[in-house]
Amino acid sequence: MALTPPVIQNALLSVRAAAPHPFNGINYDKLALGIGLAVSQWGVSQPQNLALVGAATGLGGPGVILPATAKLLVPPNPGILLGALVGAGMAGPLSQSLAVVVSLGVSQAFSTSGQYSGISPTVASGADVSKITTANPATLIGILNANLSAVLGVGPALGLMTTGLGNGIASLLLQGTGAGAVTGVPVVPTFPAGGVTNSVVV
Repeated sequence: MALTPPVIQNALLSVRAAAPHPFNGINYDKLALGIGLAVSQWGVSQPQNLALVGAATGLGGPGVILPATAKLLVPPNPGILLGALVGAGMAGPLSQSLAVVVSLGVSQAFSTSGQYSGISPTVASGADVSKITTANPATLIGILNANLSAVLGVGPALGLMTTGLGNGIASLLLQGTGAGAVTGVPVVPTFPAGGVTNSVVV
């Protein structure tokens, strides 16, 4: 299952009561929608914004990592989000709760539905282990600002929030790892091989 805006939005809505101050209002619904739209636009099949580098081992030849065989894991870490929000100037009483729900929701969406697709130049058949190595906060901040402005409206704190969320979500995703299978036709006669893979989130 790919990372679509509803997947991210629903993950955020499912954890709305997990923080010290639950987010039960309609504005949180709008926030979840905006984050879902923004993270999907920013991260899915956008290697300049979000990408993985990995190591494949198996039988030599060119191969690919198919999304159906690949899985992502992003651990939740509210401290990363809170640090980014405070660093952007959002140090109010709700910042901790916002950090908790966004961290849990983004982690859940990526870990349950996130997949990746990539190229393996030297391994045709085997296994891949990857890590998210590119997560561009500047582009995410801009996309968050556009989407949250559209769903929430423009307010005096919007820039602070989008900066904090953009930096925090990008930093959170840099903890992410992936594992998948490499598929292809090995060179004959077969020989063991290893090599670097490059992948995008799908």
